[in-house]
Amino acid sequence: MGKHNRTPYKTTCRRHHLAATLSHEAIMTKTLIIAEKPSVAADIAKAIGNCTKTADGFERADVVISAAAGHLATVVAPGADKGGKTLETLPVIPQQFEVRPIEDPRALTRFKLLQRLMNRPDVTSVVNACDAGREGELIFRLIYEAAGCRKVCKRMWLKSMTPDAIREAYDRMAPASDYDRLGDAARCRSEADWLVGINGSRGVSILHQIVRGAYQSMSAGRVQTPTLAIIVDLEEKIRNFKPVDYFEVHGTFGAAAGNYPGRWYNAGAGGAAGEDGEGAKYRITKKEDAEAILAKCRGAAPSSVRDETKPLTEIAPRLFDLTTLQREANKKYKLSAADTLKIAQSLYEHHKVATYPRTDATALPEDYVEPAKQILADLGGTKYEVHAQRALKSDWVRPNKRIFDDAKISDHFAIIPTGVKPQGLTEAEDAIYDMIVRRFIAAFYPAAEYQQTVRITTVAGEQFRSSGRVMQLEGWKAVYGALIDNDDKTLALPPLAPAERVSTKAMAIKALKTQAPKRMTEAALLSAMEHAGRLVDDSEMSEAMAERGLGTPATRAATIEGLLSTAGSGGKTKEPYVVRDKNYLVPTEKGIGLVNFLRQIGVGALTSPAMTGEWEHKLKLMSEGKYQRTAFMHEIEQATRDMLDAIRLKAPAVEAVTLGVACPKCGGAVKGGISSYSCERQCGVDIKRQLLSRTLTPAEVTQLLQARVTDNLEGFVSGKTGKAFAAMLKLTDDWKVEFAFAPREQADPATLAAAPALTKPCPKCKGTMRALETTFSCEKGDYFFYRTISGRRMSDVEADYFLDKKKTPVCGGFLSTRTGKGFSAGYKLTKEHKVELFFD
Repeated sequence: MGKHNRTPYKTTCRRHHLAATLSHEAIMTKTLIIAEKPSVAADIAKAIGNCTKTADGFERADVVISAAAGHLATVVAPGADKGGKTLETLPVIPQQFEVRPIEDPRALTRFKLLQRLMNRPDVTSVVNACDAGREGELIFRLIYEAAGCRKVCKRMWLKSMTPDAIREAYDRMAPASDYDRLGDAARCRSEADWLVGINGSRGVSILHQIVRGAYQSMSAGRVQTPTLAIIVDLEEKIRNFKPVDYFEVHGTFGAAAGNYPGRWYNAGAGGAAGEDGEGAKYRITKKEDAEAILAKCRGAAPSSVRDETKPLTEIAPRLFDLTTLQREANKKYKLSAADTLKIAQSLYEHHKVATYPRTDATALPEDYVEPAKQILADLGGTKYEVHAQRALKSDWVRPNKRIFDDAKISDHFAIIPTGVKPQGLTEAEDAIYDMIVRRFIAAFYPAAEYQQTVRITTVAGEQFRSSGRVMQLEGWKAVYGALIDNDDKTLALPPLAPAERVSTKAMAIKALKTQAPKRMTEAALLSAMEHAGRLVDDSEMSEAMAERGLGTPATRAATIEGLLSTAGSGGKTKEPYVVRDKNYLVPTEKGIGLVNFLRQIGVGALTSPAMTGEWEHKLKLMSEGKYQRTAFMHEIEQATRDMLDAIRLKAPAVEAVTLGVACPKCGGAVKGGISSYSCERQCGVDIKRQLLSRTLTPAEVTQLLQARVTDNLEGFVSGKTGKAFAAMLKLTDDWKVEFAFAPREQADPATLAAAPALTKPCPKCKGTMRALETTFSCEKGDYFFYRTISGRRMSDVEADYFLDKKKTPVCGGFLSTRTGKGFSAGYKLTKEHKVELFFD
């Protein structure tokens, strides 16, 4: 079903069908309207009126209304499930994609319902009333094609869910062919994601098995992987950060009107080009220099005081697009991006109090001045009435390119209230609604005005800087009152009379340390995704990506949730790529390992935002008719081939060999394969060719099988730090390969003292535990346990959790030396203080 003889990448809906307009039909013919969700179908039925509820949806004499439930059909590549399982047979690039119903029972039931309605003899035309955007266009067109529908098709473009807006969209339905370019972009996005995602993930997973000697399913999504890389790169900076001591000299000065503080300031240091920017101007790196300044200034009267006062203005923030709303909600309420989107969707779809949320616009149409005035008027009788009426009476709602600008709008305008008075909102819904309403009202208000003063107090030739500001005009901040989070409470400096002399009240040194970068909140990550072009080194590409980002406002929340997901196949749990620590996002060892591996094998482009930024730019051009679907897909095909070529170049050539030693377990012959040396009788003895980036030679494997332990071997590479280390390999009684170290790191007191301290104490003696390269060791030297167990390396954060709770959740990343396959387990601490694994 859904397979048609057509030119590859030709638009999904036949243009000669979609271009037709609805004619005046004979009596008893009906139009089928398909919404994206049942709740939207109900709203349409209520708005257009005279509809009766049926088992299929709603119906009246001329209309049948039903709904999908999100995606009901998908693109597939014929034969992909059977082929493309080796590097030699990748990539899988089909001659053409097919469209098939999704096999999930609920989705399939809903699809068959819509297919039956499309096939009804009295239904002569079909209307796409799915969400007004690229993804809504894709949902409908895939259903339409999978159902084999040929009937005339139109588009109902819903920007708001108020009854008036629904009726307007119903009255202004356009031929579906008007949206063919958007449909092309939607289909290209879907097919290109399949090509890069499937081929990249398979290729990287196969190469990982060859290089690391263990299979692990590795994702290579064109949005998710660069997003993960942003978090991983920051984590590497945090882990490698080494604090630097510095000093500041602070003074307190007395004037007739009161005391004020000042900080020693070197105007010639730092600055915009300095490593630490403005903060570098206050820092003194050597203690003796700080002490010299202190000795010079202590007790000395200031020789001069100079005030520099200037007016400052702060204009109102722009109207909300989805990403900005998600960022602000995360900062203010610690809401995840996914939760904010869900709430905003409910305000739009269920409560009808806000406009369509999945938008990247921060402006309104230029002809929306009068509707904006009406919305402000409709806020009468609410807690916003005073501020809304002030904007209207002051005539502040007028044409203004910062608010009303057609050039800044693509599919949807900014998120604003509809004027409908809310009822029955939850606490979270009310909070997000309040943010939307106040941002809308504030946009029309004048700028807030301040008087900013910078005071330079000179003591013994040294300058001390003070600053303060006083609000002169509240402007737009009056809309927020005490709710706004800002620095308006900065104290004003006490005024000075002309030629007034001030005194030095106190002088002191503050010893400080530079701080590691903070981990990302979702607000920070959303901002990084939105402005991903700034992370691209190439200046031309960075400039070209200035208005692009990773994903779209509608998909960024889902991307983040995908990184956090613990839902595996078949109802099993899996280790996520990222975990939440309070409001911060922390990459797991699995996430760090994926990014590092992709870069090590030469396909680091998959971790860069450049590719997805370029995609989004071209898809946007395509939706505007400025880029061809065939050209885009040919580029994606070539990029996929280039990616697999790069992966294949990293696959090591493996020479088949039979060792001159019998299997110690059963006496069978031991042969070298592509990824391991294993007993031909498959008794369970299996030794990986590569362990932590080091290839074992036949002689070393022979020694391990004969003596059950090797000499000390150089060249293993830590998966965490990337540093090389030496270790012995030993064969355990259950035929597993483990690392052994001699001498133990904790025998060296200097090494112990220099190692980072964990926050949780030694379980044996309550001493301080230290994080070494290969162990976690008590600084008293009486206890340690290995970082790496069954091929999985424990992070410092995990070690702290483990020592505190004595047991961890089940996580992935372990390696069976018998089967070569990864497995999941948890760590537990026994009464004898031994570390053991347990399983679900």
